[in-house]
Amino acid sequence: MMPAWLLTPAARASIAAGLLALAFAAGWAINGWRAAAQIAELRQGRAESAAQGAQKVLDDIEAAARKIAASAASYAGARDTLTASLNKITKELTSAKPLPADCAPDSERVRLLGAAVDAAKQAAAAR
Repeated sequence: MMPAWLLTPAARASIAAGLLALAFAAGWAINGWRAAAQIAELRQGRAESAAQGAQKVLDDIEAAARKIAASAASYAGARDTLTASLNKITKELTSAKPLPADCAPDSERVRLLGAAVDAAKQAAAAR
């Protein structure tokens, strides 16, 4: 290889241009890697944000499901109580003596109808 002082100005310019092009290409590649890393960080942030939003929705759905299950259990209990009360009242009404000829309900029938109303009010209050 020849010493640098022996190179012609055109050769020196050509070498300088080659080194400049190499430096530019290296800078371009490094900048591309940096940009790709920033894009990856942004995508990761968006994915984490979406995951947090999805987790909140799942938590809300789980809370709603627990509330629905509690309401269903409460309804089942109230329904069973009301059904038992109404069955008892129905049995008593069927075994009651027939209505008198003037069709006015006697005090026993009025009491049983009042009990049916009370049972329905209790069932409505339980909801």
